[in-house]
Amino acid sequence: MNRKERRAQESKAQQQMANSPFVRLFNEALTLHQAGQFAEAEVLYRRAMALNPHIPLVYNNFGVCLYAQDKYEEAIAMQKRAIALDPKMGMAYNNMGVVLNKQGKHTEALEAFSKAIELEPNNYQAINNFGDSSVKSSLFEQGLAALRRALEIQPDYVEALTNLGAALWGLGRLDEAKVHLRRAIQIQPDVAMAHKNLGIISLLQDNYAEGWREYDWRWKADRIPLKPHPKPVWNGHDLGEGALLAWCEQGIGDEILHASMIGDFAKIGRFKRLVWECDFRLASLLKRSNPEVDFVPRPPLITDPPNPDIFAPDIAAHFPTGSIGNFVRHDISMFPRHTGYLVPDPERVAAFRQRLRTTPGEKLIGMSWLSKNAAFGSSKSTTLAQWTDILRTPNCKFVDLQYGDTADERAAFTRDTGITLEHIDGLDLRMDMDGVAALIAACDMVTTVSNSAAHMAGALGVPTHVLIASGIGKFWYWGFDGETTVWYPSVRLIRQPADEGWESSLKIMHARVKALAV
Repeated sequence: MNRKERRAQESKAQQQMANSPFVRLFNEALTLHQAGQFAEAEVLYRRAMALNPHIPLVYNNFGVCLYAQDKYEEAIAMQKRAIALDPKMGMAYNNMGVVLNKQGKHTEALEAFSKAIELEPNNYQAINNFGDSSVKSSLFEQGLAALRRALEIQPDYVEALTNLGAALWGLGRLDEAKVHLRRAIQIQPDVAMAHKNLGIISLLQDNYAEGWREYDWRWKADRIPLKPHPKPVWNGHDLGEGALLAWCEQGIGDEILHASMIGDFAKIGRFKRLVWECDFRLASLLKRSNPEVDFVPRPPLITDPPNPDIFAPDIAAHFPTGSIGNFVRHDISMFPRHTGYLVPDPERVAAFRQRLRTTPGEKLIGMSWLSKNAAFGSSKSTTLAQWTDILRTPNCKFVDLQYGDTADERAAFTRDTGITLEHIDGLDLRMDMDGVAALIAACDMVTTVSNSAAHMAGALGVPTHVLIASGIGKFWYWGFDGETTVWYPSVRLIRQPADEGWESSLKIMHARVKALAV
């Protein structure tokens, strides 16, 4: 067979291969996948695998398709099958790492990304992903080095620039972080995560005008749709005789913080009536504190039908409460020096004081030691045992403010130390926020980690000392440094040193408790 005949035969074989059912299915699946039609692509990927179960690229692509549908465990299984067929397939390790990273399994993700980089040393996407997972693990220096390497290979890589900003933010190098985030935005103006992070860093630095503006990108960055409502999103225009619906969007601590702006926001004069949808647990407390506003309790479960009051005929527009700072707090001079903006039930306050009656000179101190935040709670939390020395302070009676089921931990603590932490039986510290407010108002001081108890105490104007975690557990409203926050004048902060535990911070807390008890 001469060269011409051999080429003709090879061409014929390639044509036959291209027309094979397997290749047609795979190509159709890939086309649907690239068009974002993931469910339809999934059907064809499965049919292609049934025809030929030995092609690693199919499993890899199918894994990516499953990830796009939030089918994380199945996606990982597909990448593992691709790797079993081709142990040198770097992209499969990288794609598996992406899924693990999304699940918060950062140690496993780092192992997968490391293997991808070992197989493909110049794979800038895998290097970027390794850096991102490092940052999410608070390994900021490691992440910084990886992200710089990714940018050496691909200088205008927007995702790496955004992640580099996050690494520098974690290291406290805020101005440098903003340089890289702005560079990412310059290259790709609609890169939402860079905008959002730029906003949070600006808020950390008390640059509220830029902070609120950029923070409004959070919806696109986190891929969360705005609340569905038949009326348009308010853009600040005058609604005349129309009402504005403001709806709470975040956790209960954030709702309490946003409530500090209700009074000023209600007076801006661009709507006739302010309707404020809130967590049902806060409704009575907020109404007592702001009688000029119409509060609508949000149903307890996301599957519950919405409260019909949010569709009142006079409502002309709606707006998320996390964005009202654009109108009433765009400069630090606009923060009032308040002594508390929430009004507790005076009868319940008196009842708690009677129930927790102290001896002459004895101080009543509320305490909370855990955060149940799904993403960052572990980094913000302590154990009750770590507070042992503080709870032994003379002339102090400590009362439990910790929401959640802590009965076993409290019982073990009493058994091991002989110390009893006062607990109000019958008061649900998670569901009865009006009761929690009254209990906190009955206290002389509150000592806590960064959780809803810290916000509630600050909103009530009770002297409060808050342990602030370093790294990802430090939220923007606590600021970057210093002992105070413009949001809550009665709160003093105790900042955890970088790369340390809570020992030194708890010693400072102990000294402050002893100073009160003298």
